[in-house]
Amino acid sequence: MPDHSPRAADIHFDASYDGDSLYGPESPLHEIYGDIIPWDIEGPQPALVEVEAAGGFRGEVLDVGCGLGENARFLAGRGHRVTALDVSPKAIARAAELTAALGLDVRFLVSDAVTLDGLAADARYDTVIDSALYHGLPPDQRRQYLAALHRATTPGATLQVICFSDQVPREIASPNRCTEQELRATFAGAGWSISSLRQTTYTTSARFTLDVLHQVVDALDVPGGREFADGLPTDEQGRLLMPVWAVTADRAG
Repeated sequence: MPDHSPRAADIHFDASYDGDSLYGPESPLHEIYGDIIPWDIEGPQPALVEVEAAGGFRGEVLDVGCGLGENARFLAGRGHRVTALDVSPKAIARAAELTAALGLDVRFLVSDAVTLDGLAADARYDTVIDSALYHGLPPDQRRQYLAALHRATTPGATLQVICFSDQVPREIASPNRCTEQELRATFAGAGWSISSLRQTTYTTSARFTLDVLHQVVDALDVPGGREFADGLPTDEQGRLLMPVWAVTADRAG
């Protein structure tokens, strides 16, 4: 049986922000997704709001993989100084427009997340937020990414990461779901000490409906896929809540 599991290379971020499918024509998910951006919830991620309310952000904040900037705008509105970056020029352009329209101050940059090549060499941040980017990286790039964040942060900096947990079926998240063992080993190997690791949920777009998820798991031949989908909780707006890890880590050294 062919393996149709999504890979990072299959995902077309810039196209998705231009109204095209997140997956190319060769993917069985191309027509299913259409112009749906599953993480675009037109507001900050609730799990991040909880972290901010608990005092999880301080000093200069870096939002890596910011997309359309909803989390960055939320943090700026709460008085934080925020720099936000994304690999998609279209996402950054739109994020900057939306932010300016609200009179908020966020510095938006186009940058590769793994190399952080869009940042100035002497840029240093006190808090980093990664809302569902980490699990999109191939495992062999994760330590490189975390090492780049280590170089771009101040001593004692805090890293807040939200990523797919291993409760997500392999065929949906492969190779990107994260186990507790993998997280602890990879973070430690890149100079980050995990102080909190808990299960929570990630809110998806209202357009990413249960019917859409049924089509996804059917197209990928996910064993038990429909049972997984049907067991997902929803919020008060009926949006699907995916199982994720919420990781808080402190910069060592």
